[in-house]
Amino acid sequence: MEGMDELEDDFALKTLIEAVENQIVEGHPREAGLVLMALLEQGIPRADALTAMAEVLAEHIAITFSTEKPFDVNAYARALLALTNND
Repeated sequence: MEGMDELEDDFALKTLIEAVENQIVEGHPREAGLVLMALLEQGIPRADALTAMAEVLAEHIAITFSTEKPFDVNAYARALLALTNND
């Protein structure tokens, strides 16, 4: 069963990365493209940047399900921008 869980996790991550890539192409939220560019400029490999952004998306989807409220694109955009803080 552990192998199945890993396959499911891989599939979920690939799906989330694809969603982030679509956001970048569509320009919504616009922060997605800006954050990717900023992370790349910081020397972060594209795959790692997209994975980090996908993890933020996953967190906000989980919040949406747990609170049963609509997806808060503004909170998601702020969380994406926080990825660029290299404090």
